[in-house]
Amino acid sequence: MIFYNQTATVDGSVVLAGKVNSDRGGSGDLLVDLAAVEADVQAVTVVASTDQDSLAVLERLEWVVTDGRANPVARFPVAGITTERALVLGEVYRRAGGWKLRAVGQGWQGGLAGLATDYGVTVNGENVAPDADPIGSAADVEFVGGSDQASDEAVETADPEPSVDSGGRSDAAPGVDAIPNPGLGGPTGNDASPSDPPLVAGITKKVRVAAPKPVTLPPVRLADDPGWQSARLFSISGIGGVDEQEKRATSALLWAMAAVRPLGRAITARAGAPSGALETFIEVGFPLGEHRVIPDGVIRIARGQKVWTALVEVKTGDAVLGRDQIETYLRLAKRRKFDTVLSISNQVSTDPGVHPVELPAKSFAIVGLVHISWSEVMHEVRMLMAHHRFTDPLPLWILTELDRYLGHPRSGAMPFNDMGPSWVPVRESAAAGTLRPGDLKAVPVVNAWQKLMRQSCLGLTARLGVPVRQIVPRRLQGDPVARLDEGTHLLGDHGLMAASVRVPDAAGPIGITADLRTSQVIVKVEIGAPREGALARRVGWLVRQLKDAPDELLVEARFAPRSETTCERLADVRSRPQCLLRGKDWEPTSFVISRAHPMGTKRSGARGSFVSSVNEAIDQFYTDVVERIRPWTPPAPALPAADPEPEAGVPS
Repeated sequence: MIFYNQTATVDGSVVLAGKVNSDRGGSGDLLVDLAAVEADVQAVTVVASTDQDSLAVLERLEWVVTDGRANPVARFPVAGITTERALVLGEVYRRAGGWKLRAVGQGWQGGLAGLATDYGVTVNGENVAPDADPIGSAADVEFVGGSDQASDEAVETADPEPSVDSGGRSDAAPGVDAIPNPGLGGPTGNDASPSDPPLVAGITKKVRVAAPKPVTLPPVRLADDPGWQSARLFSISGIGGVDEQEKRATSALLWAMAAVRPLGRAITARAGAPSGALETFIEVGFPLGEHRVIPDGVIRIARGQKVWTALVEVKTGDAVLGRDQIETYLRLAKRRKFDTVLSISNQVSTDPGVHPVELPAKSFAIVGLVHISWSEVMHEVRMLMAHHRFTDPLPLWILTELDRYLGHPRSGAMPFNDMGPSWVPVRESAAAGTLRPGDLKAVPVVNAWQKLMRQSCLGLTARLGVPVRQIVPRRLQGDPVARLDEGTHLLGDHGLMAASVRVPDAAGPIGITADLRTSQVIVKVEIGAPREGALARRVGWLVRQLKDAPDELLVEARFAPRSETTCERLADVRSRPQCLLRGKDWEPTSFVISRAHPMGTKRSGARGSFVSSVNEAIDQFYTDVVERIRPWTPPAPALPAADPEPEAGVPS
């Protein structure tokens, strides 16, 4: 069994590469080197499991199979999940001297323990009743020649579900577990025959599965005086200029990526890299025509017989990426058949797929071009520190040192905190009522607002451990120009900048609005009202959930399809719930809880700035409101009372 507490086989043929979470979703990667699998292992079963109520909490679940260069070969989208907590996604198994892929889709309500028990494994000395439930149809995909890669022509599907996918990585998938099964030849599928061994054949070893205890770093208590300065793995002392700052930041990050595998995987997965052995290098020189090109770093990942390579260009401080330099690296990567150019700087993109340097699409049609801001790097580090289950203190210590280094101002890695030179004129024009949609100075401010919202989502993702996404209307998705244009019109017409984000399992989307005319940041959440019971009791249901919330919160009742609403302070609603109601025929359909915070006016800085006031408003509202409320759920329907027995002599 390969899982989070035992992440690889002894021979390294099956490796659980770990999970990656981002604002676009998550993935769990499993590396299988079919050429290295021992001869007595007949199949590898790939499993997804969760410790939550069920896998149905995922918006989407796919099993994506890629070749040695991370090119998609086949995919199996899973649908119809209800109460299953563990799911066999599929199997890779031997057949007639080669390897085949079978999509299974079989679920277990009992979770990983129930599944393992059905495979003959004793979990904590207890047996779990089998509860397998087939969710999807099965299909076979043959891998020709027994290698770990396949061309499109080698894919044979007996069912249309596993189809060739040209779209890239999965956007939402849980952690993946693998069970290398000696003697398992495949009990289901289109080519199963009576000669196939049964499902649990050959699995007799008893394994005790236990979750690892998280480790913590011990405090330092050996200094004679509090003034003693600890030696640091990454030191900010002695940074003498911009060039040295850039070299130190590059070397520290790339070394940590190679030393802490989950960090390396989290960063390279954003560039579409495969899982595998990772090595990093700095300032490697390459000839390009009559010149010698020296990128800041090189990342190489070996997977089977293939090697994935990325050229790395890094900027720190206020330095920005140059178009000529990026185009040079793209030409170099294309000539040497490298896969990707990865840029890292303090420039924050409005969307994950948007690069801060505008280039024609044909410039990176063959070679990938990916940008990661230093803010995103720091969020990945903090995500792992807060939520990854480290059983060895060394990787955690390395990440702690890296986080300390990148968080220091002298490192050159800065979070987004500057609204740009147009901020003060735009704020003053909006307050005076003279700002108009066609005002060109509003464009960079709206662009900065979109970057701030993306960084806020990344920060919540790192702290909560779940992917927090900004909600973008469908008509604006994939069209940054139209999205920017709509934002400038909202700012010019009403003096507002607005966004909405979704946190998994929250009662509703969180709305954030910056009102430049009133100098307020308004954060709100809407929750559906109960549909039964007395009207005052429906209001009381909400008040009970907000018993410890601040009095100054505003509670608005909506009565759709009517356009009229009512709104009162939470303190008044607590003492008199009827103040939100309009009459017996006015049933509230939803409640909107909101709070207005003072808006910072400064362009940048840690105190009194617009960016810091927005972040503080979101954090306080999330703690005071979003964490406390839960959606209303109707009670289970009651069985009708049994009819009484008819009395003797009385016809029924």
